[in-house]
Amino acid sequence: ATTAAAAAAAATAAAAAAGCPATRKPYHTLLTGQGTIYNGWQARIMYFHWKKQSKRDGPCTEMTGFTRLCASKDGEPDGLEKYIPSVFVNQLSTEVLAKYGHFGVLNRPHSVVEGLKLPALLERITEEYVMIAETDHVFMKPLPNLASPTEAAAHSFGYMHASPRHNAVVKLCWPEGDYTSLQPIGPSPVIIYLPNLKKVAQRWLDYSYILRGNPEPARIIQDWVLEMWGYSIAAASVGVRHKIIRNYQIEPNAYAGTSASFNDDFYIFHYTYGIEYKMTGQPQGYNTIGEWSMDKRHYGQAYPPKDDYDPPPQGANPSSKWLHAAWFEAMNTEPEWPETNAMGTIGWRREPITAAGIQASALASKVLGTKWTWAKIAGLAFNENGALKTPWGVGKWGLALKQPKGLAQCAPPKECLWADFGGAAHHLSFSADRESFESNRVGDGEIVLGARVH
Repeated sequence: ATTAAAAAAAATAAAAAAGCPATRKPYHTLLTGQGTIYNGWQARIMYFHWKKQSKRDGPCTEMTGFTRLCASKDGEPDGLEKYIPSVFVNQLSTEVLAKYGHFGVLNRPHSVVEGLKLPALLERITEEYVMIAETDHVFMKPLPNLASPTEAAAHSFGYMHASPRHNAVVKLCWPEGDYTSLQPIGPSPVIIYLPNLKKVAQRWLDYSYILRGNPEPARIIQDWVLEMWGYSIAAASVGVRHKIIRNYQIEPNAYAGTSASFNDDFYIFHYTYGIEYKMTGQPQGYNTIGEWSMDKRHYGQAYPPKDDYDPPPQGANPSSKWLHAAWFEAMNTEPEWPETNAMGTIGWRREPITAAGIQASALASKVLGTKWTWAKIAGLAFNENGALKTPWGVGKWGLALKQPKGLAQCAPPKECLWADFGGAAHHLSFSADRESFESNRVGDGEIVLGARVH
């Protein structure tokens, strides 16, 4: 017997010994993702809380199997299989993705289609049901199997409601169908009877290709959800219906009016939105980075730091405090969480320094109007109002208001600057004579030296 089969047999025996009800319907959680740093750290937080809630549910839990289905280069392991049960498939090539606007989410249906061909995955799925989950899901309480052989269980998304104007999009994929057959659902979170997943998977991929490869759908539907529409149309086309679970997940931001017990009301926290606050505890605003900022997008190239992750300010809503605690618990409990040069929750809001700020800072006053080299390349200048001139375009600069992680030379009362350009953030520490600096790039810690030009 395989290890997975043996584990399943042991779980079945334990459930029988515990007197679990005959109506129990175990399901296998399939965590889809890619072999990137960005997906990797999220997957570790997700798996930590899945384990926590499965254990909390006791021996009769329906949260039984778990596999991370990872699309990676050449289908090679990425190292996280040491921490998370994983199966790897070959990710879509750059050439294929280029045809579809470099939309990496296409790897989700692709990995499901390819994974269902692999004995390594099929041997692991000993349950009759599968849950498709995402890396940015955090379980807040045990999730029972809410599906049946005739009806999957799905979350309702406000932007997935079909109307007559969507009919042309539907018929691109499914000529004999129409918008009235669609449900306002996506492929995740979904619990689905395994034979139904096998029935819908290939069409989900095919329809996603059609929707991303044709310019018309993006004129009617936001392009970033077209793969979700691919799933919705595919499910309707093969007759797979979904029960809408109203409290399946919650996606709160800083403005959400969540109660102190909100985590008892929903199963999953989906942190799709950044959570942005002023240090006073008031929301910073929409579509902006907060003085206190918790956003998964900050950590595309490096893990979030486990030891420098300040909690939300007083006055933040309960959901913001809960998510911060959930990340912090996972990062500080999971083994071998990598060291990182990334910032925590403070420092991401980079306001260009003002005239008053320059006047109040000895360092900023010294460098204002000076010219420098960057890695021996001339053309860097610290101009008024926080404007930064670089050989690679304009940027902005200011005073680092908090000591950057790992930079003891920036500890108060010493001062350091930040300089952002070319899509990257940097912290600059200067020599005592203000004739040179060392730049430390946020995230990967790359060091670059600069020298003043006279």
